[in-house]
Amino acid sequence: MSQLTLFGQQKKKFINLKEAANWASQYLNRDITISNISYLLQYGRIKKYGGNGNPLINIEELKEYY
Repeated sequence: MSQLTLFGQQKKKFINLKEAANWASQYLNRDITISNISYLLQYGRIKKYGGNGNPLINIEELKEYY
């Protein structure tokens, strides 16, 4: 039961690359691509969560970066 709750909390905080690019574009009012978000992950500007080739991004960390 607690795992289900934990997953529910994570779903609110973590988003995929496409959602992160869309969110950042709206937040900054300019075009942010998936490639831009990938760069941030690759060079350690923000932490990568998730696995199996499907990285997740903590929206709070992304907001702090921008």
